[in-house]
Amino acid sequence: MPWSINNIWSYTASCIWMLYITYCGLIIHLGFCSLHFTVSFQISAYSKIFQHHLENSGPQDKSIYLHHQTIIKLVSDYNEISSFIIYVEVLVVSLEACGFGYAMIKGLKRYDPQAIESFYAIMMVLSAIFVTCLCGQEISTQTEKFHESSYMTNWYEEKPKIRKDLLTMMMVTMKPKTLNYRMLAMWNMECFAAIIQGLYSYLTMISSFESED
Repeated sequence: MPWSINNIWSYTASCIWMLYITYCGLIIHLGFCSLHFTVSFQISAYSKIFQHHLENSGPQDKSIYLHHQTIIKLVSDYNEISSFIIYVEVLVVSLEACGFGYAMIKGLKRYDPQAIESFYAIMMVLSAIFVTCLCGQEISTQTEKFHESSYMTNWYEEKPKIRKDLLTMMMVTMKPKTLNYRMLAMWNMECFAAIIQGLYSYLTMISSFESED
């Protein structure tokens, strides 16, 4: 706090200040989460429509190729806009979770009720990564089905020109589009599990050091 807490008025001002900071952070977080949900489920809906058209109309429908290009462009544009921001957020939140975890362990050793607050803070910061990875997983799951949908059509009965177009699309769908940062990190539930595993390893190591002391 930018002031000392020595009476009821300074304590009240501190509570109001903390509520204001928490509210501002919550508004920013909810806005970013809303953007994630909107974009990811929009792409998911487009993907399901694409699969439905491909499986029912067949590869002779020229609109499916345009639909596929639109989905690829949506994912690529969203990656270009938000991938670096998400990358920084994941790094910062991971470090915050480690810091709050250390504070929680220290509090548990001293039977300090503040350990509950630290645990709550860990859950809050991890929820930001969870939303990002959940949305990324939804996009990955839907785009992974493109290749199967393309292959399950009666492509062998189509004309050579249509087979050629379908083959080109199948080659593209062999590598599903995902939310990622320059292919160095992919935002899916596997990424979230790796973060949780790293946090658990860190807290276990810190706990063992504290026990030795």
